[in-house]
Amino acid sequence: MKQLGLLTAALIMAVTAAAAQDVTVRSGEHDGYTRLVFNVPPNTEWALAQRKDGARLTVDLDGVTFRTGSVFSRLTTNRLESLSQAQPGGALELEFGCECVASAFLYRGSMIVLDVAPGEFLPPLLADLPPPMTRQPIKAVSVSNTDAQMAGLDLPLLKHELKDQLSNRFLQGADRKLLDLRLAPVGPRNSTPSNTDPLLTDLSSNMRLTTVLDDLKDVLNSEVLQLESNAVCISTTELGFSEWSTAEPFVTQVSSLRTALYQEFDTLDEEKALELAKLYAFHGFGTEALAIFGLSQTGTGEAERIEAIARLVDEKPVQTSNPFSGLQRCDSDAALWAVLSEKKLASDADVEAIEQAYAGLPDHLRRRFGTRLSQILVEGDELEAARRVIRSVDRIEKSNSPSTTRAKAIVAAAEGDHTREEELLTEVVTSTEATPEAPVALARLVEKRWTERQSVSAQELELAASYAVEYRRSDLGPMMARTYAIALSLSLDFDPAFDIILELANGQDRNRAFNRHLHLLSERSDDVTFLRQTFHLMQMSKTPALTTDTAIALADRLTMLGFADQSFALANRTEDQTHRAERARLRARAALMSGRPHQALLELAEDGSEEALALQAQALDMARDFSTAAEIMRSLGQGEAANRLFWLAGSSADTADPPDGKYATLNRTAQALFTPPVRQFEKPLQDAEDLLENSETTRQKIAEMFNAINTE
Repeated sequence: MKQLGLLTAALIMAVTAAAAQDVTVRSGEHDGYTRLVFNVPPNTEWALAQRKDGARLTVDLDGVTFRTGSVFSRLTTNRLESLSQAQPGGALELEFGCECVASAFLYRGSMIVLDVAPGEFLPPLLADLPPPMTRQPIKAVSVSNTDAQMAGLDLPLLKHELKDQLSNRFLQGADRKLLDLRLAPVGPRNSTPSNTDPLLTDLSSNMRLTTVLDDLKDVLNSEVLQLESNAVCISTTELGFSEWSTAEPFVTQVSSLRTALYQEFDTLDEEKALELAKLYAFHGFGTEALAIFGLSQTGTGEAERIEAIARLVDEKPVQTSNPFSGLQRCDSDAALWAVLSEKKLASDADVEAIEQAYAGLPDHLRRRFGTRLSQILVEGDELEAARRVIRSVDRIEKSNSPSTTRAKAIVAAAEGDHTREEELLTEVVTSTEATPEAPVALARLVEKRWTERQSVSAQELELAASYAVEYRRSDLGPMMARTYAIALSLSLDFDPAFDIILELANGQDRNRAFNRHLHLLSERSDDVTFLRQTFHLMQMSKTPALTTDTAIALADRLTMLGFADQSFALANRTEDQTHRAERARLRARAALMSGRPHQALLELAEDGSEEALALQAQALDMARDFSTAAEIMRSLGQGEAANRLFWLAGSSADTADPPDGKYATLNRTAQALFTPPVRQFEKPLQDAEDLLENSETTRQKIAEMFNAINTE
């Protein structure tokens, strides 16, 4: 029997584990949008619902749990502010930190790709239109030889949802002047004129022309095959990067090519020019390679690839028409240059091909690209590949450079080894050779200290102050000013930190600095400093974009200080869609402070937590519904508070533990005093004796009542 019970329990656990499914959420920051990727089983139903400053993703998986722990460690913008799931199996709530919209599509049948990009949220176009009229089915004519024909005319109607999609697409096409919705008159229509301009015959087979009508293919279940839009892979042989230099000394090769660069009459030899540009790029001289293209007029695909690699070598942005765009999926060296140029790991990237191409680079390029590639792999959730890249750099470096050390810190952070991360970041910050890396490492270190609510050292604070001054006119200026302000807040210097943040230009760095500073302000500052800065913030003409967590922290502190209206306003923002229960409890507390118990009960109607039940009991006490409040307090195990409410309600039948408590004693004594004595009028002497005894008992009970009241 025991073995049977264990087997049954194991089967139940296995079924439960199979029913509950985890969906890991990967993130990536892109130029112009933030991307989330959800790996789901094939043929999984899903839906994305848009709303103002947020969205909701629903996946049809029983007990699904979204694993979002590593999402924000890879994001650098505030487009995505928070992710939350109320319970396993529920929808994933997304809250945006900007005026953004979300779009999603299914990739390869098993990956939901969701992009958050700046845009204006528009309500559905057909929200105010009446539903379509129902068409009556066509009745069959009662003629025997036409029954079959008429039965074929009774077609099923399109679903309302498909009609809405069609109408939506047609209206969009009309708005974009791609369609004309003017109805033609009744009667015969002219055919398309024969002199219509035909399509050009020299268009590339990879070019795809689309309009809004092409989006209807899914609605109408079109069987028309679409052209493959993926870029054609460049093979390793075609690129030939390993052959851009020979075994001869670099000086000899340069001398030979420069001598043969010009032919008779100073005519440039285009072939030699490309070979010289290849040689320069191979040996890490990107600027010199680009200078060759200033002399050459060639515009071939090979020249574009050489120019792109030369720009990558010198850490310059790749040209607009990136020849390696979309080639991360290729099983060739092109995958490496594609990931370096696109600065993010694609969902279909061939990681093995990328690593092989990186291993084939010369040592000086492996040192140059190692840190960049490892960071991209970490952001793409390929930690093991990132470790291999770092180990490859270690093998060719005599001593670790600051950039390599910072890359190791990024890998340690992704692994969750925070002690190792802090050691490596501190090594970068204190290194004498870390001029280009130290400011970024210090910013990352201060962010880590803020996340863990640790203080910064005096040396780190001084470094942040010096970097804020040194880089104030560079691209790093806003980030370093933000870092210095957060470091001051961690050191409890709230006033100078607030002044620095106020001087920052409106943007992402200012909003991030405000949110981190206000979090620390609500947690650690004294009441006077907190109120002065908070009310200054509320009176600003353009207040910063506060996250939901920041608004909750401020509202909680304001509630503790008795500012009910301000707390209610922060907890009742329309842009907040997450932490609903927590915000409802804050609104309930503010309502109780304002003497509105019924408003508090409405806010807590759907919350069954212990904190919410305690607030409900407080609201019922204020509304003088003592009995219901007492029952709630008894269910929470607070017997003394429940007995107090039972006493106020005058209920003698209901009491809670402890039975010998102050209010239990008061309740029993009060009920005994209210009970009238039994009179015996037919026996006057006995009645008088009973009255004397009752009087003595009453005096004793009154004394017990006073003793109970004075008992703490």
